[in-house]
Amino acid sequence: MTIRFLAVAATAIACLSSAAYAQQREPVSARVSVAGLNLATVEGRRSLDARIDRAALNACQSRAIGMLRFTDEQRCRKEMHSDAQVRVAQLKPVTVASAK
Repeated sequence: MTIRFLAVAATAIACLSSAAYAQQREPVSARVSVAGLNLATVEGRRSLDARIDRAALNACQSRAIGMLRFTDEQRCRKEMHSDAQVRVAQLKPVTVASAK
């Protein structure tokens, strides 16, 4: 029973420390240019997605270690990509091709 208690306590401490770290995340932002891209084409959308991915990769650098770092950076990149999709939709009303 003592081993089980220690395992539960260690898990609880790990969860609390990761939750505390997640609250300390600093907001990040990046600018991505759409210059030279025709967003009405699939190729233009793919190029924009590649630019967004590179910007998110550069901006989302966590100070955490181990799996916490990996999950924090992945979440940041996902959030940045979602935000970018919203912002692209707000651009001039043009027919935007799907990149998929």
